[in-house]
Amino acid sequence: MQIDSTEFGSIVVNKKMYNSDVILSYKGKVEEASMYERHLISEKEINILLEEHPEIIVIGTGQYGACEISPSAIKAAKEKNVEIICLPTPKAINKFNELIRKNKKVVGYMHVTC
Repeated sequence: MQIDSTEFGSIVVNKKMYNSDVILSYKGKVEEASMYERHLISEKEINILLEEHPEIIVIGTGQYGACEISPSAIKAAKEKNVEIICLPTPKAINKFNELIRKNKKVVGYMHVTC
């Protein structure tokens, strides 16, 4: 799995372009996604990510970092002893790739706008 690039409104993963948010898994899965609440990563999104039993969740908070993460989402991850890393999406893709190269059990939610 390799996130190749991102720009406003899109992300390229394994040389395939997606024009929506994506959920990524260390198991090689890539799924198009959408937030349940506008510009907010909620507990619902985190619970989807937790289904993969990760060690780490990387959240791309948008091209300009405007997306927020709800306190209940952070709490849900901490209750499962899963680390959350939140960065603007261009930096988050670099972090995700780095963790994949280190064979970490990492999942990600990459927001591609704001």
